[in-house]
Amino acid sequence: MKASTLTPLTALLLAPLAALHGADNAPTARPAAVTLESRGLPLVLFNNDSDDLKWPAYPEHHANGLWVPAGKYLPLPKINSLADALEPRIGPLAKTRTQGLSYCGNFGVPVWELKLDHIAALGEDPLQPILQFWKRDGRTFFFSMRMNDAHHEIFNWAHLWDDFRRTHRDLWLDPPTDAEWGTQFLPWINGTGPKPVFPSHRDLRLDYSKPQVRKHYLDTLREVCRRYDLDGIELDWLRSPKLFRAHAVDAASITAFVTEARAILDESAKARGCPLRLVSRVPDTPELARAMGLDVEAWLKKGLLDAVIAGNGVMFSDLDLEAWVDLAHRYHTPVYGSLERMKIRKSFSRYGTPETLRAAAATLWEKGADGLYFFNFYLRDEMPLLDEFADRAKLAELPKEYFCDMDMRNGPWSSLGDSSLVTLKPGTPSAVHLVIADDPAKAKETSLEIVFKAEGGFEPPAITLNGHLLSELKSTRGKADLTLTLSSAALKKALKRGTNDFSFTSPASATLTALSVRVVP
Repeated sequence: MKASTLTPLTALLLAPLAALHGADNAPTARPAAVTLESRGLPLVLFNNDSDDLKWPAYPEHHANGLWVPAGKYLPLPKINSLADALEPRIGPLAKTRTQGLSYCGNFGVPVWELKLDHIAALGEDPLQPILQFWKRDGRTFFFSMRMNDAHHEIFNWAHLWDDFRRTHRDLWLDPPTDAEWGTQFLPWINGTGPKPVFPSHRDLRLDYSKPQVRKHYLDTLREVCRRYDLDGIELDWLRSPKLFRAHAVDAASITAFVTEARAILDESAKARGCPLRLVSRVPDTPELARAMGLDVEAWLKKGLLDAVIAGNGVMFSDLDLEAWVDLAHRYHTPVYGSLERMKIRKSFSRYGTPETLRAAAATLWEKGADGLYFFNFYLRDEMPLLDEFADRAKLAELPKEYFCDMDMRNGPWSSLGDSSLVTLKPGTPSAVHLVIADDPAKAKETSLEIVFKAEGGFEPPAITLNGHLLSELKSTRGKADLTLTLSSAALKKALKRGTNDFSFTSPASATLTALSVRVVP
């Protein structure tokens, strides 16, 4: 569609794109306000990783049903109608006030290439009726692209191995020899043999230093824009966060890739007469992003992004969300704070209760998030909580349990095998920090719980909170644990809104495994 043929309404809809990107993708004048609404983006963006569609398409791989947090399963739906496809997740989600759905559509094979035998009721492209249902009431639909997914390395499921990966073994980060391919890989992929035993360094992801890999994803993006009536695209760089071999990171090639992706969206938007947004899910810090080849600041300078989705969603108090907010806001771009529901935490087993999830969301708001992004938020019964999280006034009135994070910067799954926050050394002060988004001085109730793991009759350390020595702590001993609790006027006086500093000086070696503060406004 030529610019001269645009209707006034279409011209108005396309105005934000022209302001943000311009004909050559160079930034022009941008609005001063940093809001999601001004970018045509929802306050809450919910990522559905599409297992409620993929798994029913391949029931032979999923005898137990749909996996959800804490090792539970939902019955695998038999897709005889659209209602069957919506029941596990998207139907309950639509009953909330959530306006934005980001649907993962290229997990292994793209969604339009799924085997249709068991999902034929949805038509030749099973995503189409789901998309149309979601957009019926004016909600926004994003197509989420996993930029280097690694699930094919884990499971013995042939459908995770798309034709491109099978036929371009030379483009893998660690490609197999012809002999390995024939004797180990093909039997595994085709389900006739076991998964090969790989050395720990074996990497079966694609190598983004290869132009063919980048072209493959851009071609997929073009097909997505051709097929679907979208509101935007999500580039998910965290599934999974490796693009190059060690010492071969090439940020310029990824910036060129994102520039071309933006151009594809703008071309499609112009032809359709309505804007297409580009959002990107990136690591926990700008430094981690740069280390893997994502020069997000360069993208922001060029006006390529409509929003940044910050982090894995597994850190809250220790997440440096402020760094992303400061960087993105300099270029008038909003930031989503991320929350990963599925996360298993050995250090804090209560994670997943409404009070802990409220605290996580409140922490993201406190750190400056413009909106919230949810990943692996599976449970139907928890969908109504999304309305609490998005309504900051309501959230402020509800009980929360704030908890200390473990440092997961070296990998979001590291906590599966480690349950320590801090190792205490005799006579040496150790510190942890906890962000609280409520004002404890105005709270009806505050309480503290601290858990240590130690040998024998471990005596509690001296504990200070924001410089106040805590006394009158009640102790409960288990076989190898010591739990300290406190609920008093002195605790309420010592706590504050914002970052709370805890210091421990122990007479003996011990491990701090959990620390939480419950606040009832």
